[in-house]
Amino acid sequence: MASSRNKPSVKLAERVATRLRQFVRAGDRFVVGLSGGLDSVVLLHTLTTLQSELGFRLAALHVHHGLSPNADDWLKFASQLCESWHVPFRAEHVCVDDLASEGTEAAARRARYQSYARQEADWLVLAHHRDDQAETLLLNLLRGSGVSGASAMPLTRSVQGGGQLRLLRPLLDVSRAELETYARDANLVWVDDESNRDPRYARNFLRHEIFPRLRERFPACDVVLSRAATHFTEAAALLESLAQIDASAVLLDGRIVIAEFAKLEEVRARNLLRHVLRREGLRMPDTVRLAEMARQIRTAAVDRQLAFDVDGRTLHAFRGEVWLVQRLEPPPCTLAWQGEATLRWGACWLSFKAVVGEGISQKKLVSTQVSITSRGGGERLQPDCRRPRRTLKKLLQEFGIPPWERTALPLLWVKDDLVWVPGVGTDCQYQCESGEPGWLVSWEQAS
Repeated sequence: MASSRNKPSVKLAERVATRLRQFVRAGDRFVVGLSGGLDSVVLLHTLTTLQSELGFRLAALHVHHGLSPNADDWLKFASQLCESWHVPFRAEHVCVDDLASEGTEAAARRARYQSYARQEADWLVLAHHRDDQAETLLLNLLRGSGVSGASAMPLTRSVQGGGQLRLLRPLLDVSRAELETYARDANLVWVDDESNRDPRYARNFLRHEIFPRLRERFPACDVVLSRAATHFTEAAALLESLAQIDASAVLLDGRIVIAEFAKLEEVRARNLLRHVLRREGLRMPDTVRLAEMARQIRTAAVDRQLAFDVDGRTLHAFRGEVWLVQRLEPPPCTLAWQGEATLRWGACWLSFKAVVGEGISQKKLVSTQVSITSRGGGERLQPDCRRPRRTLKKLLQEFGIPPWERTALPLLWVKDDLVWVPGVGTDCQYQCESGEPGWLVSWEQAS
């Protein structure tokens, strides 16, 4: 563990206080992401000195990733530090998975932010500083990020999945050298994560190999890159405002109206598509793929699946609109219903509710003879007693059931009779009469 001595720097606390006053109100709940490293220890110490003055309530969270053999020691250190400073402390163990596809850094970050999103607080306060900002900007540029990625880390933003929880980085204009000076003056102790020295990680390579060389030639490169990130942030905000203007004309209940989308200039169309994907919380495709998606949408036929899957979702064109939907897969077997209130069907649920005077006649729906299947082709149904029995294919088209849902629909049978289809209705022969006990069947996606 590292340590330092002497009196703390007053200037850093004043700068943090000035930053906090822009956003924080008395009584706000803070939770600090405390790794135990230098940056987060300095942040927590600074906040303890400002707590009574600004009136916020302070707590700390340590996320245990389990990736280092020293992880248990870091948790113990963070707990003891908070106890000595009288800061409420909690820890969460997370499972860092999918390392092969994401990489260790990205997978750990995803698990960590999922933990952050579960915290009951007004502000999640993190210790990212100016050097981190410069590294993030350069790293994103090398990955080919657009304006949004080049804007690097914002001072504040909402936490995805965290409700009203917002993220705040009060040290973004502070250099790591200033943090080291503060820690030395305040006689602070912290832990060193050995992975921060591993050059196999891209950020560490930039930090230890590239930035020292840059500073030799461009001493103010951290300041300049941080300033550039601010400019990119402003540009990204303008692009988002433009996307919202275009969305008001092009989107209908969140769906893209193809005819209106085709009127946009190509660059505005791509900007709007990025807006739609960000709003859904999806990973952004690369520039070439995004451009092809926009091109296909502009020229989409009335009803067809577009040739794109996006982070577990599928793009479909249907009745002049583009839908971004979760893929629905039917189970590969026939299910028997034996009177259960609910029945799992693939990624969805079938619910049976006892009612009177509507739905399926209970006396005709003998549970020992009821089965659930997916479509096989050639089925026929008569939901309207005034009209003849018709093919299910035509009924699905008439009732506007989207094509991607048709293969996943659960069809309810009594022996060889098709009785009920979601979104279409109950066959005439099985409909419940007035005053008669019935079953009201519903189909909905599992949470």
